[in-house]
Amino acid sequence: MKHILIMLALFTCTQAAFSQSSFTMSYPISFPVGDLNEYISQTSFRGFILEWYKRQKPNVDIGLETGWLVFYQREDSKVYTEGTASISGVQYRYTNSVPILAAAKFYKLSDNKTTEPYIGLGIGTLYANRSTDFGLYRIENDAWQFLLRPELGIQIKMQNGVSALVAAKYYAAFGNSDLAGQSFLSLNFGFVFHAF
Repeated sequence: MKHILIMLALFTCTQAAFSQSSFTMSYPISFPVGDLNEYISQTSFRGFILEWYKRQKPNVDIGLETGWLVFYQREDSKVYTEGTASISGVQYRYTNSVPILAAAKFYKLSDNKTTEPYIGLGIGTLYANRSTDFGLYRIENDAWQFLLRPELGIQIKMQNGVSALVAAKYYAAFGNSDLAGQSFLSLNFGFVFHAF
């Protein structure tokens, strides 16, 4: 929790130090796909996303994104095979995902002062930690993976430099020798704090 508060304070100070910038805090509801869906098929309601953007042109923002998303599922009487060993029993499966991205948002220019639809693209890395618990035993694997993240969203201006945010993001992680790609789709709901 201490690290989360430090990160939040750092983003808030950075946002206040620059004009034409915005800071976003959002709550993701995430749906695993691909290999992650084969390991954990349940929807994730655990996590947060933090974003900082600076306005480069009237319709272009450039910035950074990070967050923490947790996927969890209990499996009864499953067999887990690692190499030549197999273990059966109740499993508690976890995947912790931390995206770190450079990102851009492209807004549609219009006369509407209330809503700002946009498309976005992010590129960076995903730290994925996968663990399976069997009573006293834990099998753990972690990896850094290349990550692309397209996004479609809308900001709804409220008051005093605050906007509501609704966005759909697809985190496409590319597998490597450590772990298959841990991709997921995320629906984000949050607030954007502007310093314009």
